[in-house]
Amino acid sequence: MKSMSFFHKASILLTICAIMVASNIYTLIPIYSVLSNDLLIAESHVVLAGGLFTFFYACGLLSFGPVSDFTGRRKILVFGLLASALTTLAVGFSAGSLSLWIARSLQGITLATFASVAFAYSYDVFNFRQRTILVVLINTGFLIAGIFGQVASDFLADVFSWNSIFFFFSAAYFILFAAAFILLKESPPQTVESKPLRKIFFQLLKDPRLMKCYSITFSLLFAIIAFYDAIGRYFDGPETDLLMIRLVGLIGASLSLFTGQLMDRLGELRTLMFGLAIGSTSAFLLLFFQTTGALIFFSIFFVSSISLVIPTVITLIGFYGSSQRAKALSLYSFILLTGASLAPPVAALLPFSGVMILLSSLFSVNIVLCVLMQKKALQSANAG
Repeated sequence: MKSMSFFHKASILLTICAIMVASNIYTLIPIYSVLSNDLLIAESHVVLAGGLFTFFYACGLLSFGPVSDFTGRRKILVFGLLASALTTLAVGFSAGSLSLWIARSLQGITLATFASVAFAYSYDVFNFRQRTILVVLINTGFLIAGIFGQVASDFLADVFSWNSIFFFFSAAYFILFAAAFILLKESPPQTVESKPLRKIFFQLLKDPRLMKCYSITFSLLFAIIAFYDAIGRYFDGPETDLLMIRLVGLIGASLSLFTGQLMDRLGELRTLMFGLAIGSTSAFLLLFFQTTGALIFFSIFFVSSISLVIPTVITLIGFYGSSQRAKALSLYSFILLTGASLAPPVAALLPFSGVMILLSSLFSVNIVLCVLMQKKALQSANAG
């Protein structure tokens, strides 16, 4: 009973952390012009601050998983939140281009202490069933953050000032730090190899199963960001309808709560193919149906597909990564964010129909990769 009580508390805490941490990936998007006007700097300088955040966040994702093998997962998760509170507060006090660039860079590094370490912590501390549920909840939090971060930023900037956005998130991280310090247990100690980190990463990338998983990973946040970016550029209706199209995606995100049950019934690879098929079909049908109703309807299914695929891919990477799980999940987080950072420029180069064709094709290729993995697994099982 005590174990289940800890699991429930940890699940709530880590899910809220996921929403709050990932929200700051998106907070600058609605306030580029606001920040530019207030700080009397070029809007391109604000955009660059977002790019610096993404770069340092990606570097941090690649680093903190391996670091947590030495320090323990809990220390990185807990004190990462404290550091995030301080760097986010610093963003709120930015007075010009240079201070904004430095503060957002530091914020990117500190916020990167969460994602890959939280996944590794889930594997180390909880049993298979609990782990599956927790990974799903954390990923649902990340999906919610894509909408919450923008809505909260827009609202706070409109009602108060742009600074209040970062003061709000800083306060949230301080509270989450205190809660994590009290609630989280230390994970079991890890066996640490003496190999250089680059050799371990190279070894992981040589595993054909992991390489297929990473290929799928690259397309996931790329797809969701390119999808909404294309809709935002194409849609010429009222702002309220565009907000509705974005918000209803939360309905699709809720499907991730059933991922564990689907994996129990279908297995990981079939669940993966099922999710990818939903995404591919949704994007393809948007080539022919582009009314507001259709955009709302298919956005639910498209987000549903990502909601199913992400936790399933993490489960597979965690399994294939074995003793190098934390490093394998660090690579996952890095590749996921790399895909996300490339989505806006690619979406800007293509018309709406071009983006939908690209996404449908990407997901179809991913299904082929799943079929190859399943075929290989069956061959190994028969050989054994």
